[in-house]
Amino acid sequence: MISKKENALKLYRHEMPEFLPIMGEGIINNVPVSGYLERAAGGRDGYDWFGVHWMWKEGEPAPVPGPDFLLKDIADWREVVKFPDLEQFDWEQAAKKDRILEFNRSDALLYQMIHNGIFERLHTFMGFEDALCALLTDPDEVKEFFEAMADYKCRLIDKIAEYYRPDIICYHDDWGTQRALFFAPEVWRELIKEPTRKIVEHVHSKGILFELHSCGNIQDLIPEIVDDLKVDGLNIMKLNDIPRMKKLTGTKVVYNVYFDTQKLDVMESAGTLTERAVRESIREEIMELSEGGCYIPALLLVRPEWTDIIMDEYESCREKLYK
Repeated sequence: MISKKENALKLYRHEMPEFLPIMGEGIINNVPVSGYLERAAGGRDGYDWFGVHWMWKEGEPAPVPGPDFLLKDIADWREVVKFPDLEQFDWEQAAKKDRILEFNRSDALLYQMIHNGIFERLHTFMGFEDALCALLTDPDEVKEFFEAMADYKCRLIDKIAEYYRPDIICYHDDWGTQRALFFAPEVWRELIKEPTRKIVEHVHSKGILFELHSCGNIQDLIPEIVDDLKVDGLNIMKLNDIPRMKKLTGTKVVYNVYFDTQKLDVMESAGTLTERAVRESIREEIMELSEGGCYIPALLLVRPEWTDIIMDEYESCREKLYK
């Protein structure tokens, strides 16, 4: 049997793995990120290197920007937005803070996050409502902001490639709500698609795999993201119709999908959640999404009391799959 790292690499090369991989085994998500400050250090309360304030409360999965925002009018972004000087930053110290020197590359792929994609960065400066309005009222200014931010992201990728040497970069840009996109697909195509393509291509030019993390229901864009942007992986939620998407995209992309803990939360609220229900839900999800390969499950927002049950079902399913 090949190693867990080799098996995960087969998956991301769009080959059929020998056994079902899982995030955390043979592929390690290097979190929290404290070395470079796309968010406040460690994903806690504080300021990032753009001067945006982030708030975090104990028990919350991630910080949020606010309550005050730096940019009131998108037309003022050139004067307000101060890009960090990446050449003056201590990258050797950053890599040390983020445990890069300790990472065992012989056992696992290094999966490195870059938070705040171009749309996310816009609403960290403006607040969510004003950012969405700006897409419609000032598209030319937004487009220039996105282009400048994409150039900055490419400079950041240069430094991460040099000092962190990741196998995979997971680039975060949430584009959806629970039900649909934040914006019309035409807005995405006009303003977000091409700057994002530039970032994907720059990651690839460094010999690094690119995975897009995008929360919410983004399935209206998935075939286009795969065919036109050429992403290697999609880190998305189960609320997207993954089986249907896999039929459309074939073996061209990996689906890195969080276990559907929302479903478990609903069952708990209804008083119907039992260990058996957890097992059945996880087993059904793994068996459905693993069909045809191109799938790796991930644990996020999983309660401690569920972890052993989920891993037990994963191990059981792994014995049955890809034989």
